[in-house]
Amino acid sequence: MPSVNLRLPDDLHAAASAEAAAGNVSLNSAICDALRDWVTTRAQARREDALLDRFTAEHADTLAMIRDSE
Repeated sequence: MPSVNLRLPDDLHAAASAEAAAGNVSLNSAICDALRDWVTTRAQARREDALLDRFTAEHADTLAMIRDSE
């Protein structure tokens, strides 16, 4: 498993450590969970953007008619 040297501001490290301890997980696990959530959210947003782009391209004429009627 690769390792990463992560530099955190003191206040963020303290807050993250406290939250991890309160949740009875290691700081490493808490950071992995947060990063996994971030990656999943970003990937989903990219898929939604691609779907919207495809929809917009496929329905450009209809969207133009709607804009023109306003």
